[in-house]
Amino acid sequence: MKNAIFRKLSAGPSQVPKYEQGIALVLSLMMGMVLISGVTGLLLRQLMARKLGASESYQQMAEAAALNGFNRILGDLNTNESTLYKGYLFTLDHHSGDESTAGSERWGWNASNEANFPLRELCTDRSQMPEAVPGSSSSSNPPYIALTESSSSQRDDGQENIQLHYRLRGYTTTATASNNGLGEGRFQVEGLVVRDGDDPKTGYLARTLLLRSLYVSSIVAGDGDWAVLAGQNLWLGDTQIQTRNGDDGDGKILLNVNSADYYLTGNGCINLLDDIHATDNTNLEGRVIPILEKGLPTGSLWNQGLTKDTEDGSDEIRIWSFDDTETFEQCTAIACSRDSNIEELTGRSDLQDNNENGATVRLSSNELCGGTGEDCHIFVEHINLSDTRLLIETSAERPIVLHLEYPNTTTKEPLETGITGSINLADGSQLCGVDAGSFECNEKPEQLVILSTVPKPARLSTCEISPQNEPYVLAFEGNSLPYATVHLIPGVVKTGPMATTLNGLIWADGICTNAGPFSLISETKANSSVVRDLNSQWGWEDQNFPGYGKMVTRGIRGTGLDTFRRW
Repeated sequence: MKNAIFRKLSAGPSQVPKYEQGIALVLSLMMGMVLISGVTGLLLRQLMARKLGASESYQQMAEAAALNGFNRILGDLNTNESTLYKGYLFTLDHHSGDESTAGSERWGWNASNEANFPLRELCTDRSQMPEAVPGSSSSSNPPYIALTESSSSQRDDGQENIQLHYRLRGYTTTATASNNGLGEGRFQVEGLVVRDGDDPKTGYLARTLLLRSLYVSSIVAGDGDWAVLAGQNLWLGDTQIQTRNGDDGDGKILLNVNSADYYLTGNGCINLLDDIHATDNTNLEGRVIPILEKGLPTGSLWNQGLTKDTEDGSDEIRIWSFDDTETFEQCTAIACSRDSNIEELTGRSDLQDNNENGATVRLSSNELCGGTGEDCHIFVEHINLSDTRLLIETSAERPIVLHLEYPNTTTKEPLETGITGSINLADGSQLCGVDAGSFECNEKPEQLVILSTVPKPARLSTCEISPQNEPYVLAFEGNSLPYATVHLIPGVVKTGPMATTLNGLIWADGICTNAGPFSLISETKANSSVVRDLNSQWGWEDQNFPGYGKMVTRGIRGTGLDTFRRW
């Protein structure tokens, strides 16, 4: 019995049924397929991720190329090297017209396009084209500019070297010449990633378009760039712009013109001294700036409160006349005044002090504008002095503006005959600002402004007119007007045959200083300049006044967020 059991237990393993063997085979095959699919999917995913990573990397490189290209262009246009000035391009569209229509393209950033794209400063050197945007006289698209060397690669992938390129696709601006170079400029800079040897137009790996807006500003950058003489009809002869010790002084001469045609010719900007009737005047050489339809600055520059002079107890603006030639019949005093609504002049002998050298008329700070205000605006209809000193108290706290015009009210015509509406100062007379209690000119031209702002008369201002027969004429000679700022929007400034000097500046429709030697001193006390002291006195920075003279245009900051477009 035991042997039978032992034989049963020691028998070989039992045989697996055949149907179970088939199921195991199927399961093994299915597991293999799952493993192969998983490995294949993982491999494909890794390959796709690598491809997407490369594509994103190329795209980021294209964006970096666009940014680098923009910075190069901006740095080129904003260069501080005066002989390489290119800022004027900020006021010109880089392209206008339809690129897809042959013959309609107009490329403003080309030296050959001066006639099609006039500037306000007509004789600006336009031969300097930006290296960051190569110019061409043709109308073909701007070329791509390489940012990297072909000998190196931006990415090592075992193929040809990868290079970065950019180009300026377009620039449009609202800061045009007619807008005084103030506004917004919009750049379109394209960045590309290409392999060495491929055509950037068709064979690029990635391409992006950067859109950026900049605020464009035009200002007079330095004291020496300001206009100390400006007008439309300039007869300057032997006029000298000097320092206080007689050396050549700082300052430019703005010649306002109504047409650009003459200055777009080959010789238009060569003999500029002839245009101001100062041939062979070496002191004025290199100072003349023909400027297109800019005109003179507005009278709003001289406003620190606009306090107008009135008689005590009256609400009407007071009008003054000063004459020591016995011209008037009813007013026998040198100083006469009337309210703007009254015809008769009243003599002011109380302001007059006579001595052996002539009379002195003194207008104290308490007499004018009631002694109040941050400035004092005085209206005069006539000044004709031969040997009288007219002294007006001025201060930094209350500068004086002498209006050679009637106030903007209903003003009655004067009853006296001989009222000229002009100023005539002979060599023996003097008009200047003085400090309180002093009888010496205070040498502060920024505190005494002679102004006229009425609409310009239809007649053309010429040097043939005189203060006796025409209004808005300022005639002086010798040392009769030693320190003053003259701003006659309608008006003519004339000097006589004897040597004449003025420490200040002159902006007038006509300037006739060719009758004799004339020296304009553009330097003031403490090595300062007239324009710097005027800026400080009248707060022009707070008024956002960019200056009046030779302008410099800059792109200074962004006006919005950068935008990238991919395609």
